[in-house]
Amino acid sequence: MTDWSATTLVRVADDYDRKMGDTGAPLDSRFGRYLTQNLDGLWEEDRKDPAAFLVWAWSIATPPTMSPGYVRVRPDLAAVRLTQSQYDGRLVVVIETPVQHGQLAQGVRPPYTVRDWETDRYSHSDGPQALQAPEDESKPTLLLTATLRLPADSWTLHQPAGTWAVEELLIDDAKQAVALAVQQINASAGHQVAKLIGDEGGHW
Repeated sequence: MTDWSATTLVRVADDYDRKMGDTGAPLDSRFGRYLTQNLDGLWEEDRKDPAAFLVWAWSIATPPTMSPGYVRVRPDLAAVRLTQSQYDGRLVVVIETPVQHGQLAQGVRPPYTVRDWETDRYSHSDGPQALQAPEDESKPTLLLTATLRLPADSWTLHQPAGTWAVEELLIDDAKQAVALAVQQINASAGHQVAKLIGDEGGHW
């Protein structure tokens, strides 16, 4: 898997997926099992629609459906979701992230002393650490979360076949769709998230 960086928000865990397959066969896939178990969630009219197919595959590839996910979300982020706008149907990437007070510009930080997000001491990340609410609830706490919504109008989407003679073809379509989305999420949103919660936090 790709190492985490300030602009890497999501990555595919394909090696882990194959390792956790039941049979050890080359095409066996933990993600594939989840896809076939949830195929009734993919409407017939959405099977050939690249955006609708991607939203369905992504919802299965990420927590809470798969945990750990086929697509891993950087531990310091709360969620990276794909959805379609209820207004015009366009594909939208939604990134939810805790924002610590120190990541805000000086002039907009809380004007009084309160507890903030803390590093999850039970997290085992090879990079950024997951955040959690303070265990000590005896003092006031102010927890800030940002939600970044970005249209994906310029993305290149994988075209699914829509009908699959064997399960392996469905799995291959889903893997290609989410892998392409991972690349484009990192490219389109990585720098914006880095300016919010990275070293440049507060300097949009």
